[in-house]
Amino acid sequence: MKGTSSLLISMKTMKALIVEIKRNSLDDGPGIRTVIFFKGCPLSCVWCQNPETKSSSQEISFISENCKNSKKCIEVCEVGAINYSKKFRINRDTCTLCGMCIEACDNGALKFVGKQYEVEELADIILKDKSFYENSGGGVTLSGGEPTQQMDSLSEFLKEMKRHEIHTCLETCGYYNLQKFNEIILPNVNLIYFDLKILDSNTHEKHCKVPNGIILKNFEDLIKRNGINVLPRIPLIPKITATKRNLIDLAGYLKSHDIKEIGLLPYNPLWLSKLDTLGAKREYSRSNWLSKKEKDNIKEIFAGFKFREF
Repeated sequence: MKGTSSLLISMKTMKALIVEIKRNSLDDGPGIRTVIFFKGCPLSCVWCQNPETKSSSQEISFISENCKNSKKCIEVCEVGAINYSKKFRINRDTCTLCGMCIEACDNGALKFVGKQYEVEELADIILKDKSFYENSGGGVTLSGGEPTQQMDSLSEFLKEMKRHEIHTCLETCGYYNLQKFNEIILPNVNLIYFDLKILDSNTHEKHCKVPNGIILKNFEDLIKRNGINVLPRIPLIPKITATKRNLIDLAGYLKSHDIKEIGLLPYNPLWLSKLDTLGAKREYSRSNWLSKKEKDNIKEIFAGFKFREF
């Protein structure tokens, strides 16, 4: 009983900053899954599909099409952080995140991005759909952002999922503290989706803001361990990751480590609209999907691997 009591105390005091909890997903691991999007990432990829998860701090977003120009937000803001003359109306340097403007907005134009959840609260949400996971071979997927940025709360959550025999999948960029990861995360996760973006470290740093030495070291450590289910995944970003040179290099790297199966993630341009709601600048702006020719060229490079059709 003492161990159970300690676990409950830990769960009640441990919190995680979460952007979204997406139920009934069929695209983020086997079976029916719930996907939890953690906030914060050590990388800053110029094409990030979830830019709202980049910052490790809570933010306020502004959805311009929902705004009816009532100016109630200006009236309640005590620090003058709302400016109607700007396309993105929130001055982040001034804003205190008090939330009064959100409460005053009748049309949902202003919203918090990121909410603190107790680990126990997250577990309760997941357990509601346990029967769906059991019947479909599904479970919970930890995504982001980068879940390992909040490693302590992630660890407590994974322990609780293991206690309830719920399958867990971790999606990671691979940039984490190896020793701590191996000690408190690895023993309690069932499947790891490990993203490999760019093999050349200088090019990786140019587009992702950090070199890739830590990422490759962590990947190689994982695949050497017996019984660890790891799927390396490659996001296919035109002119960045999906260049012929980079894909050939990645294919060679994976073959040298005897990798047979991979995940190929086609570019999705729908993320671009999110940038305006965050007041973020566009560093990459392709607005169309991969063409059939682009897909065929990519598939040819990875013909020796098993991957899901796209």
